[in-house]
Amino acid sequence: MKLAELYRLPLPRRAIGPILALRAREDGERRYLTWEDRCYTFADADRLSRAVARGLKARGIGRGDKVAMLLPNGPEFVWTWYGCALLGATMVPVNNTYIGAMLDYVIQDSGSRGLVVHAELLPALASMSAPARAQLEWVAVVAGQGDPVAGVEPFDDLLVEAGPDPEVACDHRDIQSIMYTSGTTGPSKGVVMPNGHFFASSMVFLRALGLVREDVLFTPLPLFHGLASRLGVLPCLMVGAEVVLADRFSASQFWEQVCVANATVAHTIFSLPPMLKAQPVSPFERQHRLRAMYNSNYDPEFEARFNVRVVEAYGLTETGLTIYSDWPDRRPGSCGKVDQDWDARIVGDDGTELPPGESGELICRPRLPSIMMQGYLNKPAETLASIRDLWFHTGDYASRDAEGYIYFSGRKKERIRRRGENISAFDIEKIVGNHPGVSECAALAHPSPVGEDDVRLVVVPAPGAQLEPVAFMQWLEDQMPPLMVPRYLEFVAQMPRTPSNKVEKYKLMTDGLSAGAWDREAAGYRLKHDKSRRR
Repeated sequence: MKLAELYRLPLPRRAIGPILALRAREDGERRYLTWEDRCYTFADADRLSRAVARGLKARGIGRGDKVAMLLPNGPEFVWTWYGCALLGATMVPVNNTYIGAMLDYVIQDSGSRGLVVHAELLPALASMSAPARAQLEWVAVVAGQGDPVAGVEPFDDLLVEAGPDPEVACDHRDIQSIMYTSGTTGPSKGVVMPNGHFFASSMVFLRALGLVREDVLFTPLPLFHGLASRLGVLPCLMVGAEVVLADRFSASQFWEQVCVANATVAHTIFSLPPMLKAQPVSPFERQHRLRAMYNSNYDPEFEARFNVRVVEAYGLTETGLTIYSDWPDRRPGSCGKVDQDWDARIVGDDGTELPPGESGELICRPRLPSIMMQGYLNKPAETLASIRDLWFHTGDYASRDAEGYIYFSGRKKERIRRRGENISAFDIEKIVGNHPGVSECAALAHPSPVGEDDVRLVVVPAPGAQLEPVAFMQWLEDQMPPLMVPRYLEFVAQMPRTPSNKVEKYKLMTDGLSAGAWDREAAGYRLKHDKSRRR
């Protein structure tokens, strides 16, 4: 298949099975995926994915069934994902820091029938409620021996090498994934993503980077997010390029890892370049052969120091990538132009389109079927609220110049964004509200000195309660993922309110941190389970 066709794959051909078979046939002995000291060829990827598909089929998994994946980075994530896709089943990647009620919610809301989990994350399984655990018909553990008493089998039992080809015919309409994106005013929402959606984003990535089979992509980002998966592993499969996975981002080791990988392209997110710039000069930072890093803002200082181009594009989980520039074109400060498969407008508060140069909300809609989400799972009201006047409302502000280049200018929706992830203020508040000493609370974004946000928590103690920052922080650590644990704590007597008794968060944000705010980093408090810290 020619490169130009892969860059604009026809809708009916947007399915993983035929692409896997093509790569195994044309590039079988070439490297596809490197993890630690193991390298897998395209033939390996095809063989192992089909082996997993046979194992899933033997457990009753078929078209439309859901399989949850609670996994760190590693090849097993990819083979399970592809194995599901071969059957027309749906993968449900779970944030691997989720425990307790948050894990219950994803499993139950998605209707997952099975779970693939890594041995190091088995404590999360034990934290689940009995109803959520009972919903899972089987659990397969990676890097573990299994436990028949606990209903856990080793992942190797899923690998059925012999037998008929398990692949079923799929196209752009089959649901490939349900990805949970953190809400800002309610529970996390499961974004229902058909094959056409996944491949649409992958193809924009291919065009934005000019990715070819000679490229090597290095990603230190988690596969349970879209950047490393549909903008990393899948695009490399499409064109026959190699992808090198790391377990997590390390500012101190990044450039050495890039050199060892012999990478030509690397992933980033908006908060990482400032961290890299803050590092002392490394002998590796200009020995690499990177030509591009994706996705972050234009930064001439960064590009000059590290001798690499930063590529920026725009997209959401719900829509995929919609705005970009064809490699190597770009306009500094802009995330690009609207892709030909999409319509987009900049509108004012009344919904009317604004002229070039004026900032307003970015709205968009697809010109092809199945290239954006089919909706939020089990949330028809939220789905309808996001699509008004036949347009999807992004909740983001942007402007457009006379030549059609789009300039992102801020987020309209309330949200906290930390280390590339959207954090639900609602989820934080729900957990904190369970503390017996808390009367009410508000979770807010506070600007981080390294970019994006830190979490700020304002708490009204219950009558008679004496809340002490360190003890309260220790309680929080046991209740939520490290990424959600607030940096700043403030204890106040009351919240500002509207006449209808709603908390006026904007006033808290306008007033900023109070003089009595407790900063855990300034206090030297270190989170005990935060594996995402820079090393």
